[in-house]
Formats: sequence, structure tokens, C-alpha cells
Amino acid sequence: MEQSTKENSDNSQFIAQYSLKFLDALTAESGLEQLVKLGYTMLGNPVLLIDMSFKTIAFSNNSKINDDPVWNEYVTSGYSSLSSVSYYTKNKLIQLVNQSEVPFFWTDPYSKYPRIMSNILIGSKQIAILSVIAHEKPLQDEELELVALLSKAISIELQKDQFAQYSRGLMHENFMEELLTGKIKDGKIIDERIKVLNVNFKKNLYILTLDISSFDNTKISLTFLRNELEQKIPNSKAVVYDDRIVLIISYDDKQSYKSEIKRIKGFLKSYDLYAGMSRCFDRLEEVQEHYTQSLNALRLGMLLNKEEYFYPYEEYAIYHFAEACSGVEHLKKNCHPSLQKLIEYDSENNTDYARTLYTFIVNSKNITDSAKALNIHRNTMFYRLEKIESIMDIDINNSNSNTFLHLHLSFKILELLKIN
Repeated sequence: MEQSTKENSDNSQFIAQYSLKFLDALTAESGLEQLVKLGYTMLGNPVLLIDMSFKTIAFSNNSKINDDPVWNEYVTSGYSSLSSVSYYTKNKLIQLVNQSEVPFFWTDPYSKYPRIMSNILIGSKQIAILSVIAHEKPLQDEELELVALLSKAISIELQKDQFAQYSRGLMHENFMEELLTGKIKDGKIIDERIKVLNVNFKKNLYILTLDISSFDNTKISLTFLRNELEQKIPNSKAVVYDDRIVLIISYDDKQSYKSEIKRIKGFLKSYDLYAGMSRCFDRLEEVQEHYTQSLNALRLGMLLNKEEYFYPYEEYAIYHFAEACSGVEHLKKNCHPSLQKLIEYDSENNTDYARTLYTFIVNSKNITDSAKALNIHRNTMFYRLEKIESIMDIDINNSNSNTFLHLHLSFKILELLKIN
């Protein structure tokens, strides 16, 4: 009896000791790696943490395990293979982990060593899976309580991460985060992950990114908004990532995308939100590149056309090109020199010839369409063009395509500089 009481006392002291160590690690912002390292020291066996897409988050590297295929898979490639996931789905381990609220023991012929498995939860939401591998010593019953303690510490650490905080615990969310950050760009790995996660994308892909910096989540939660977006936009998968809602949208054909634009615009306007849309692409390896496109469309669109809510990159690519060619402070030097003369003339004489020239350019030098756009007579349009030629000292009708392209780009640059 005395021996049992002493063992209970020693165990309580041990738990209290590591509770303080975990608290210190959490307070010091030491990160998951430190928690896993402490877990190894506390349990005396290797520790592995994976997310809901079966990707390695952290593992203890204090000891090498060469004879356990599951451990080696996660440590070497960073992911579980399709065969492993299929095996554990068939053997009900994944279902058991999903349903379990406390750590439990697990053995199977596929893994060489017995394990303690534990569900990592944020509230009632499953966010990761922890396993302790009996590589260095046998597992003990009292270690279930220690694993529960480690699981709680990991849960607290993961709650600091916005992505984990807003994650629904769905397998594809972590996969999307990897694509957006560019952590995986290997086509073979991506194909394998798609099979493992059973995720389906159609051939025409787009990235839609919503700015939520001014969203009032006291009325409607961010999670509700994200879920509503997925329901409103067919074939879309959404995550809250980097203070934005990001969707990968896929369509069988580009015409389907065009028919959805009106619906997307209506949704954005109803919630007073702004969004940038990438160009179409067809390879998931290019997600990060097209996410950047959507960000640039969103940024430039909000600068140039705040009254709009939807900004396709296609319409803002020329502004992005202008930015990329030169620093903002040097952009004006790249404008057509004669255009500045015209702008100065307008300023001094209270005329609007620069607007007339711009309208003429965007209407492909069509006199009738340009006059109609300006709401003036054709003869007035002819007169203005003659005046513009005189001021700029160029022959508009005989100007080559490069001159017109330069003038068009110059207008876009000046429009951009006006904002900046």
C-alpha cells in the first residue's frame, strides 16, 4: 500500500515537473520542435506529429529508427504514402483516432513498434495526430496520461497559428497551405498527395483571394463567410491563410468561369469585400505563382478602382508590368516624352486633350467609336486630334504600333503614379 502511494506521489511530481517545463516552453515561444523534444525526454521514446493531410509537422530526432517503415516514411519524405493511408483506413486506425478523445495503445504488423496514438484537438476540432513509438523501451499504462499532457501543450501551441485556428480539420486544407507557400512544387508528390487525400480538381484552375482586413466579424464569423463562399462558388476549396480567405476554384471550361463572375461580384458587394482573381492555369505546381497574381490584382485594384469589388489580374497585369519594369520613382521617366507636353498644355489651358488621346488609343484609333465615347461630334474629334498632333509634334495617323503601345503604357503608368 505504501509502495503504491509512493509511486502515485512520484508520478504526480513527474507530471507536475513536465507541466512546468511545457508551460515554460509555451511562454518562451519555443515552438513545436521544443515541445516534441521535451516529449521525447519525458517519455523516453521517439515522438511524431502529423497534420490531417498526413504530412509531418515535427518529430524527435534524438534517435534513429531504421526498421520501422511508417516512421521512415514520415521522416524521410515528410508525407505518408497512398499505400500506408489505405492500409490504416482499412484497419480502422484513422477512424479510431478521429473518434478518440484520449490517447490509446496501437499495434499492427505494418509498423514494427507499438505506439501510443493521440488526437490533437482545438476545442472539438481535430487538427493533428501525435504518436509515440516504442523504439527504445516498452510503453507503460501511466504514459497515457503523459501523452495527454503533451497533446494539450501541442494544442495550445497550434492555437497561436492563425491557419490552425481557422482550419476545419479537413485534410485538403493543409495541402492547400503547402501549395500556397510553395512548400511542394514537385508534380509527382502533388499527384500522390491528391490520391492520398482524395481531392479532385478540374482542369481550369483559378486563385481567388479576398481581403478581410476590414471585415467586421462581430456580425458574421470568418468561418461562416469562408463556408458560405464554398457553397456559393461550385468546385471551390477555401482556407483562411495569411489574413485572407483564399480559394482554389476549378472549372471544366473557361466559359463556366465567365458565367460565375456575376455571382462572385454579387457576393463580394453584399459583404463589402474586395477580391483579386488570378489568370487561368492548369497545373497545381503553379498555385503559388497564381496566388501572387491574385494578390497583385487585389492590391492594384483597391488602389485604382476602389468602387469595384472584383479585380481580375488580366485587367491589372499592365500595371503590375509597369511596376516590375522599374521602381515607382523611375516610372515617370519611362513615359513617352510628348505625352507630358500634352498634359502640361491641358493644365495651362483648361483643356482635355490627354483624355481625348487616351480614348482614341483604347478604341484602336477608331474615330467614330472614340467620338461616341467622348459624346462629341466626329468633326470635333478630327479637330482635337489635329490639335494634339500639333502640341505633341507627332503624326497620330502614321505613328507605328510601338509608339501607340508606348503611349498606352505611359497612360497606365501615370494612372498608377497618380495613386502612389
